[in-house]
Amino acid sequence: MEGLKRAGLDSIEHTFNSGQFAGRVWSFFSASAGLKEEQPSLQARLRQWWSATATNAGHQLLLQATPTFVCWNLWKNRCACKYGGKATNISRVKYAIYKDTFKMLQNTFPHIKWPSNWTALYQTSEKCKHDIKVCKVAWNRPPEEWIKINTDGSAINNPGKIGAGGILRDTEGRLVLAFATSLGEGSNNQAEMEAAQFGLSWAIDLDYRNIILEVDSQIVVQWITKKTTHHWSVSNQLEKIQQLIQRAHKFKCEHIFREANWTADSLSKHSHGTTGPQLYFNNNQMPKEAQAYYRMDLMNMPSFRRKKTKKIFEPP
Repeated sequence: MEGLKRAGLDSIEHTFNSGQFAGRVWSFFSASAGLKEEQPSLQARLRQWWSATATNAGHQLLLQATPTFVCWNLWKNRCACKYGGKATNISRVKYAIYKDTFKMLQNTFPHIKWPSNWTALYQTSEKCKHDIKVCKVAWNRPPEEWIKINTDGSAINNPGKIGAGGILRDTEGRLVLAFATSLGEGSNNQAEMEAAQFGLSWAIDLDYRNIILEVDSQIVVQWITKKTTHHWSVSNQLEKIQQLIQRAHKFKCEHIFREANWTADSLSKHSHGTTGPQLYFNNNQMPKEAQAYYRMDLMNMPSFRRKKTKKIFEPP
């Protein structure tokens, strides 16, 4: 039985990856994409395509879908030869793969004139440009009798070395407390949650009870507000955050764009150069970059957010 299983696995590898016919097909498509043509296994080959860096949405779609089209058409060719009596035809298989990819791109991005051969199709997808949306964003002061906490987590690699930063400000936008603290090793989400917990803890300890927490991670907002199920890795931090929230009279957790959260972002990055929690009780104590962002927020100076939309255009 074990021998049969091994033979079946070898047959799959031969049909889809290591066989001479499959190797020639993969080589044709991989060459245009600049990918290594020989791979030890089908799994490694698929991973290579799916993990390749994409320049835009169309290019990413091509990288993700082409391996599937290759495998499907290799299988159809095998069945046509084995059960339909047809001769193996590598040109037919390559054209079918190109045609499937072409139709997919044409249906998804009909406003683009896609070329009629594989190499040109790939190059066009790689050189397409995203539409850019620009909007103005700014940090806003909290209402009367409220305090606002802006926090951010920073990760060098994910997972890797993490840190947290944040700032507490009153209704005039004045600094109450700022912090930067290294957190050891973890994920970016753990850093975000630790930063929120640290800021909330200080707000409660300073006897503030009407609290607005702003973070630039949508998923963290959803976890804290219980709008989605949290990841198991942040369970401890989330439990502590919920305990702190219960001690507040009024609490809001809101998303803020990173471009309006530069002060907290700067402090979180500064944390990587610290050996312990750093607390700042006036502007002059903060790192120079954080001071500059704080003054910009105090003057209500806007930033501009540039975001790529899903729409792409043909290369010039």
